Amino acid sequence: MKKFIIEPEYNNYKVSEYLKNIKGYSSRGLKNADIYLNGKKVRLDKKIKKLNRLVVVEQEKGTNIQPIPMDLKIVFEDKNLLIINKDANIVVHPTLKKTDKTLANGVVDYLLKTTGKIQVPRFYNRLDMDTSGLIVVAKNAFAQAFLQEKAEIRKFYLAICEGIVEKDEFFITRPIGRVGDNIKREELPVEEGGQEAKTKVKVLKRFEDRNLSLVELELFTGRTHQIRVHLSLEGHPILGDVLYGSKNESIQRQLLHSYKFMYTDIDSHEQKIIQIDLPEDMKNVIGVK
Repeated sequence: MKKFIIEPEYNNYKVSEYLKNIKGYSSRGLKNADIYLNGKKVRLDKKIKKLNRLVVVEQEKGTNIQPIPMDLKIVFEDKNLLIINKDANIVVHPTLKKTDKTLANGVVDYLLKTTGKIQVPRFYNRLDMDTSGLIVVAKNAFAQAFLQEKAEIRKFYLAICEGIVEKDEFFITRPIGRVGDNIKREELPVEEGGQEAKTKVKVLKRFEDRNLSLVELELFTGRTHQIRVHLSLEGHPILGDVLYGSKNESIQRQLLHSYKFMYTDIDSHEQKIIQIDLPEDMKNVIGVK
């Protein structure tokens, strides 16, 4: 439930205009909410007056995802967001082949225990099964809509890639797409169905003796497998990435880690940064303690 006191400058706005344009609600989110103006339920086309009290009561959607206890590595939580450090080898959402013991099952269980309700897990971002790091869950429809439409967000990853990356900092702007039913993405012209994709690469350290580079990556678009495809196209596939690189018997997964998330706080509108360290398997490869 969200409560608002109408500011004078929004006098005579429609409820829908105020909630969508000023408060960041989506049309879909408003369809699943009851709106009360000064204690009386109203329609979205109702006009509001300054200092009116507006209350939005979201109708929580259920889910058929089963709650399963899981040791979630929660790095941040408030009334709107749940941010988790996901281990590698964990699927985020149930699939046809994997219906339980996913991160979604653990989130549903956690929300049930903390709120008493079965709620749909609203993932803002998703990570491949073998990618570790920060994953963001919106606790309510308002937070989800705000992140998707209003918040200024920046997402950063760390990767250990093959070879010595020569440029210190550069952008990769190569469109990618899928051909047929192949799970693998590749460079594909936009006119042939590819999607524009942009990744910033910054070299943090080069390991000449091991022919490896530690790089930071910032996503400006969110295409499937974007980082993995882009680094592979540049001739520096992520170490351990069998799909876009080569198999390494000593590496159990692609060494890619979502380590920093910058976002606009929903209530204060201040910029916040959530950052975590490298996981142990990546530290071991480059000899960092």
